[in-house]
Amino acid sequence: MKACRGVGASLSEKEVALWEQEHIKLPEQIAPEKFDVLHYCAIAELKSYKF
Repeated sequence: MKACRGVGASLSEKEVALWEQEHIKLPEQIAPEKFDVLHYCAIAELKSYKF
């Protein structure tokens, strides 16, 4: 989340620290004790061609 949404790139160090604190607390408030984390991954292999 932090990397894919640009949080680390767009906030100051203090703001990132506050964001991290809030981000860690959120699952404690809204998620069950055990849950699955579903992931999706896409890979693209790019090739360079000379014409």
